[in-house]
Amino acid sequence: MIGQGKLIGGILIAAGVVLAAIILMYGFANTGPGGSLDRGSMGLVGACALLVGAVIVGAGVFFLVNGQSETRSYAEVEKEKQVLNAVQTQGEVKLANLAVEMNATLEQIRQYVYDLVGKGLFTGYIDWRGGRLISQDAASLAKIIRDTGKCPNCGAALSLAGKGLVKCEYCGAEFFLAPSAGSGPAPAPPAAPAR
Repeated sequence: MIGQGKLIGGILIAAGVVLAAIILMYGFANTGPGGSLDRGSMGLVGACALLVGAVIVGAGVFFLVNGQSETRSYAEVEKEKQVLNAVQTQGEVKLANLAVEMNATLEQIRQYVYDLVGKGLFTGYIDWRGGRLISQDAASLAKIIRDTGKCPNCGAALSLAGKGLVKCEYCGAEFFLAPSAGSGPAPAPPAAPAR
């Protein structure tokens, strides 16, 4: 279960504090006139109580921090899933609308898309100037780019920008291709031989 570390951490912290308090109360109850513990023994009981409490509380803090980190990571995955679902069901989404729906900035949307591309879950392109995110089959997009060597968005020349990423220098559109689909514009065909 996601975020269960927070629950376990909270329980361990509370258990550590309660256990240390119980041990200390036992020590105080049995110290003094008629008690079975002298001052030295009480000091040892107190040190043991603090040690046991510190170990359990420390484990609780560890689980609490990991649980919070896990919850944040899960929230990011959910946001990425929301971007992917929106673009795959609609085919094309306006970045501004997506940002408003998700209560995110355009930079966060960009990061979500890059993460999805890195995981191999999204192919298509982003038209930054037009503010659109377009889902397109990687094979057909790669074929268009290979055949024409031009940007499907504006017709300008393309350049490689990274593994599976082709960028239009004119309109700034970024084309995300699956590595198996091939990336980058095809070289210009050879010139016809002179007669």
